[in-house]
Amino acid sequence: MSIQYQVHSDLGDVERQDLRDRIAQESWGAQFLSRQFSDGHWGLKFYQPKWTSSHYTLVDIRNLCISPNNELIKKAIFKIVSECKANDGGIYPKAKISHVCINGMF
Repeated sequence: MSIQYQVHSDLGDVERQDLRDRIAQESWGAQFLSRQFSDGHWGLKFYQPKWTSSHYTLVDIRNLCISPNNELIKKAIFKIVSECKANDGGIYPKAKISHVCINGMF
């Protein structure tokens, strides 16, 4: 579904919201979303364990083009912003100082 949406969007310059909405309901999009824990994270925390954490799961979800209006995605983002905000205003993975690369992806 994601590839179909991206073909219409990127190659055809046609926004197919119906396809974008289906990404969260079918195939990889539904599988990613179904693995979110009740606390709003994937993995243990924002950046733990590294490759299956909320951070990298959200990067994959973005690449699938799931609508950002999805409630499960919003829940995770609000949780991360409220729990992982560094003193410098960025998002931190472990320490209290944000990390440029992680913030760029986030």
